[in-house]
Order: sequence, then C-alpha cells, then structure tokens
Amino acid sequence: MIWNKARECMSRDELAVLQGKRLVELVRYVYDKVEYYRKKMWSIGLEPDDIRGIEDLEKLPFTTREDLIEAYPLGKIAVSGSRIASYQFSNHGDGHAGMETAAGYTQMDMDIWKECMARSISMAGLGEQDVIQVAYSDGLCTEGLGAQYGAEAVGAAVVLSPDCRPAALVARMRRLGVTGMISTPVHLKCLAQMVEERGLRNSLHLKAAICGGESWTEGIREMIQRRLGIRLYGIFGLNELTRLGVACECECQKGMHIQEDFFLAEILDTHMKLVLPGGRGELVFTTLQKKGVPLIRYRTGGITGIYYERCECGRTMARMDRLSHGIDDVVQVRGGSVPVSRIEEALSGLQGIDASYIICIGMEHNIDVVDVCIIMKGEGALPAADVKRLAAGAVADVIGVEPEVHIAERGKTETFDGILGITDEVFQEALEGRKVTIVDRRRY
Repeated sequence: MIWNKARECMSRDELAVLQGKRLVELVRYVYDKVEYYRKKMWSIGLEPDDIRGIEDLEKLPFTTREDLIEAYPLGKIAVSGSRIASYQFSNHGDGHAGMETAAGYTQMDMDIWKECMARSISMAGLGEQDVIQVAYSDGLCTEGLGAQYGAEAVGAAVVLSPDCRPAALVARMRRLGVTGMISTPVHLKCLAQMVEERGLRNSLHLKAAICGGESWTEGIREMIQRRLGIRLYGIFGLNELTRLGVACECECQKGMHIQEDFFLAEILDTHMKLVLPGGRGELVFTTLQKKGVPLIRYRTGGITGIYYERCECGRTMARMDRLSHGIDDVVQVRGGSVPVSRIEEALSGLQGIDASYIICIGMEHNIDVVDVCIIMKGEGALPAADVKRLAAGAVADVIGVEPEVHIAERGKTETFDGILGITDEVFQEALEGRKVTIVDRRRY
C-alpha cells in the first residue's frame, strides 16, 4: 500500500531535480532568516548563489548537536513565535547530561510530519479499514502525537493508550478490534509476552505493528512477530528533524525508506568525507522543507548504511539500516535506554584502573541481567576486590542494575569462557577498540 505514489515512486532523476530545487530555496531561506547560518556561511566565504543544486551540498557547513544546545532555546528558529504551532524538546545524556534542545514546528512542519507518518503507516499495510492503537508513554507523548496525526490522515480509527500497561492494552485491543499498533519495542515486547502466557493470541485481530522511539534488535522483532503472529515494521525519527516518520520499513522489511523529498541524507566516514552508496558511516540530514528550525547537514552521530536500489515494493526512495555504534548508541536494560557513551564515561572516571570492559546482557527468568568483564591492560594499583566494587558501582549508577563483575588475567579469555561464552574475536575487539564493548546474549 503506497500513500503518495507521485512522490514515493518518482524516478531518481526527478527526485534529484526536486531535491536540488528545494536545497537552493533552503539555503536562501536560512541565510535570510537564521543568523547562525548567515555567519557560518560568511566565515567560509559562501553566498546563497553558490548553491545551485545537490551537487553543491558539500560546500555547505555541518550542524551539530552542540550547535543546537548552544543556540537554545530560540537561536535557530527562523520564524516569529506567533508562527510556531508547537515547541518540542529533547533532553540529552552522555557528555550533555542535563542539557536540552528545542525544536519549533510551524503548521507546515506539522503537515509534513503528518504526511510522513501517513506514508509510514501505509508501508505497514494499514489504512482506512483499520483500528490503530497508539501506545506511547507520557515521556514519548510527542511520538504519539505524530502517530495519531498520521493514522487519522489515512482514515483509520485511532485508539490512544498513553498508559501503556500491557493488561489495559490487550483489553482495548480485544474490545475495539485493534488491527494495528504503533509503540516502542519495550512495550510491544511486554505485551507479546503477556499475550503468549495467557493464550490470548487467537482472540486478537492484530495484523501489523510499527515499532520506534527506542533501539531494538532483530531478535526482538522475531520474538514479537512469533508471539503475536504479526509483522513488525521499524520506523525512525529525530526530534531535530520531525520525530517518527523520517524513514520506515515497507512490507519487504529490507531497510527503512527515507522520505527523501523532505530529508536529504548523506553518509560520512570518520574523516567527514562522503561515503559511496552502499557504504556505512555517520548519518547526516538536511531538512529540505522545514520552516521552524531548518537544519543544514545535521550530524546525527548514528552509524548506518544507505541503499539506493529500487525496492520490490515499487518505492524509489532510498533505504537505510537501523542506526548503530554511533555517538548516541544505546543499550536497553529492563525497559530503560542508556547511551553506551555514558557507561564509558563512568568507567573512564575510575582512578587507578587501566582496563577495557565487556558488558554482557543476558536474561534469566525473563529479567535482564548484566555481567561486567574487566580486561586489565596493565599492573593495577588497586586490589581486585576494589576494582570489582568500583566498576560495579559505576555501571549500576548508570544503568540502574547491579552487575556481576569478573576480572580476566591479562591476555587470557579462559576466565570468561564457560561463564559468558565470550569469543576470542570479541576479546580482541575489546582490547583494540572502544573502552566498552557490548555483548547482548538475550534470545527472545
């Protein structure tokens, strides 16, 4: 089911022309309306007339999250306050704990969000004949708002369920004949587990669910699909762009289609150079139509790949993988999402310990458990008992779960083998790579 064939199925050549036209208009718009971009362009000797199409994209400066934080709250808003229909905020962890950024949405921005969500819902095979339950908690209420707009746009009946208690969700699903769900992976996982335990699957009419707002794995997808007997579609969004709906999976489930007429995507390598199609690197977005807080070459910090081959579904919009291993890469434990960088920061702050860490997440009796494996890199100044105590406390303070801690002799994996099944490859990666390596042993 394709919501907007004229746009979603247009040729790549037509799309390039449209993107180029909108990019030229965007550059002129931000130059006139946003002092930050005007000064940034002045500093590199760039004028709006220097941008004539997407082939000139590399001439433009990058925008970072630090830029948005510095400009908080209104430094990058391009319109007067009377034209803003909605303000939305993002809080940050890792190196920006306690800080937030603001995004102002004009009515046009809200209409774009609605269009993107309508396309996404249609990709999941849902439409005017369906009853769609939107289950986002109060903390993700804005995600639910966009989902509601999109569901209403396709003509579906909407069931708003912000409480997200599994028992309440299932009760409404059965009474109202819910056929589609839009929710987070954590809530869908809990719901699927309850449905299976109580043998309620055959009493439901559910056929598809759209899952976003948190990171998740293929293991979670397979578990939810198996237990509920449905198809689960991934969706992507950022508050800085337009929450959920920037990209979504179609029935082929081979990557999320990017709404490229609204969001121009690039992939950069670690040296901030463009990566060829099919390669992996940092995801960068330019908002081609956003009026409230337009962004040029916004570095998301997430790592992914983008693929431009025509999809079997008929859409020509490029597809992206789920984000991973980026600055904002997160780990989920007992329903909470924690950036890996926060764990690294906490462990790096421990005095007298020179080590790498492998964080193993497993499951016992349907409860997440955590093991911390410490690989000492040199002669430690502290006794092993103190190392364990400090590492356990640092990890527990960040993720909220008290871990079991193990210490390996330098260069020996046998300490962990049989306990956690850590392979030599993972051990070597921990020694040569990041300070913290995550191993997810959960099987759903």
